[in-house]
Amino acid sequence: MLNSLYEEAIRKKGLIDEPLEEYVEAKIDIESKWHEEEISSPDSNLILAAGDGSYNKKKYLSFNFYALSAESLIYNPKDIDSKLKTIESVELDIIPHQSFIEDRLRNMMSIFEIKTAIKTFNDYKVDYYMDDGSILGDLIRPIPVEKAISQEYKEDIISKVKEKLEREIQSNELNLSSYKFKNEFKELFEDENIDEYALISFLESLENLIALKYLLENRKKIIAISKTSSSNEIFHANIPDMAILDRFTKKQGYSEYYRRKVTYKTKHDFPIENEFFRELSFTIFFARLEDNKNIIKIELPYHAEEEDIKEVLRVIKSNSTEGYPFLLKKAHKDVVISNQNMNSLSKIIGFLDKSGREILD
Repeated sequence: MLNSLYEEAIRKKGLIDEPLEEYVEAKIDIESKWHEEEISSPDSNLILAAGDGSYNKKKYLSFNFYALSAESLIYNPKDIDSKLKTIESVELDIIPHQSFIEDRLRNMMSIFEIKTAIKTFNDYKVDYYMDDGSILGDLIRPIPVEKAISQEYKEDIISKVKEKLEREIQSNELNLSSYKFKNEFKELFEDENIDEYALISFLESLENLIALKYLLENRKKIIAISKTSSSNEIFHANIPDMAILDRFTKKQGYSEYYRRKVTYKTKHDFPIENEFFRELSFTIFFARLEDNKNIIKIELPYHAEEEDIKEVLRVIKSNSTEGYPFLLKKAHKDVVISNQNMNSLSKIIGFLDKSGREILD
């Protein structure tokens, strides 16, 4: 099969054009959308932090074995004893086969990431926190399992657990709190025939949103950075803005910025703190920190002005190597959970169940 694919690739060499080529003749107006200028990186005594998270799972015949990890790195140039501090949280357990399991694991990972970031702000006087990914993207992603629970039951659940979840988050503990409240609603999935895992997922979604609201109390200090993006809000083309800027610019600089409210991107209501989240404003732009390096997408969870953007660029540049923030790069490498890691962890625990792939080995 692979040989056939290689032969097909050779046959089609030069016949398949990259979609970007059609825009060469269209003469996209790069100059008005891109500020080509050197980004200074002055020495500073700012305390910077960065965080990332990861998850993976190994599927067995009767269950899934999963692992979660999240980490915040804190760099304090004034700390004589240790300039780099670490806060980390991990979790591993089994989870039954169920619908939308990837969404649930992603949501669980997000809780660990957010709680780790909150603890970073609580324990250290951080000037800026760099977050891997898009907060806006996470907010507008719908939660499929919510449809399995009626609005009446949702309101009842929220009224009973909201304050408890808030206290859990304020405790500064790095754990998954929502699962411990499952038994308070045992009658719902026993008497009312509500799927138990839909209920647990809903509780986890509430915990995620409540934690995110607490984190966003520090929104002026948060910088969300993405390595990839499919948005086309600047050029309004069929090709992502990031791809266009990567192809047609080479020097360091930054794009024009645009602002978006959550209401612009999503029509669904949030099950909790709906007014707060729907009124959030984001300032979004792209940048290249070094000549000929990759474009990154930067998202500020507040209404930023041009001066704020230039300050953020200077902050990121001061901690960057090869055009990307060093702290974020290190955090990503630290938290990644590979398939090989999952195999090793499962052997340590001693699972006897089969994965179903043994017949292929």
